[in-house]
Amino acid sequence: MTEHRIRDLQAAGLIAAAPSTSQQLLNPSDTSADRPKVVTLCGSTRFWRELAEANFRETVAGHAVLAPGCDMKQAHPLWEEPAAAEELKAALDALHRWKIRACDEVLVVNVGGYVGDSTRAEITYAHLLGRPVRYTDPVGHAVILDRPGLDPVRIGPYEHEGRAEEMAARLRGQLHYTSHVKGTVITTGAFRPDLDHLDPQVPRDPYALAEAMDNDPDGDGTGHNFPDLYSRLCAQVPDAYASDLWKRACWAYDHMHAPSDE
Repeated sequence: MTEHRIRDLQAAGLIAAAPSTSQQLLNPSDTSADRPKVVTLCGSTRFWRELAEANFRETVAGHAVLAPGCDMKQAHPLWEEPAAAEELKAALDALHRWKIRACDEVLVVNVGGYVGDSTRAEITYAHLLGRPVRYTDPVGHAVILDRPGLDPVRIGPYEHEGRAEEMAARLRGQLHYTSHVKGTVITTGAFRPDLDHLDPQVPRDPYALAEAMDNDPDGDGTGHNFPDLYSRLCAQVPDAYASDLWKRACWAYDHMHAPSDE
């Protein structure tokens, strides 16, 4: 039996023997008056100091804080061997998901708006569990299109809520001229770093716009691809300018995909 396995069994025994009050402390369904809010911190360990500051502030606010306990970006004998590092990383990931399950709320330390892949997965997990998610830095706003029978489309982030509202209004105007799924509703909301978003800025350079056309689905008459690139462009700039820019981008697209003489 490996040393890790022995430690796992010892930990399991300690948890099983713990009094019910300890279990209640980390039970979101416990609403006793003396129970503190349990907050789990998520974020890249590159922000180790900021994680410590968030831990301090949440503790001073009277919250019980569950935070990352190891910075594997720093050298240490416990993970200097690649195999040991890989095993420990998997164990720490599982442990942090337990912390998310045990908490009332997740606080993401997203310095400068940065959210890495691991943190993004943790945010997704928190949302699946129904845990509220806060951020230390602003995450911006998004335009959200709910289309009956299809996945929602999110566009963002927009730094200012007013800009997101403006784009949402302009896209609603495009519904009068573009094929779309009946019942499409366009609103605004918080930018979600764990979800996919379309870029809020359509390129205005004809060649850059032509390159973007390669990744934009062709319309099939059903409106399933709304908001396509052109409708987003029309929502972003005046109609006359959008039409002229689109013509130049189409010329650039044809030029880029023309058969070579060689």
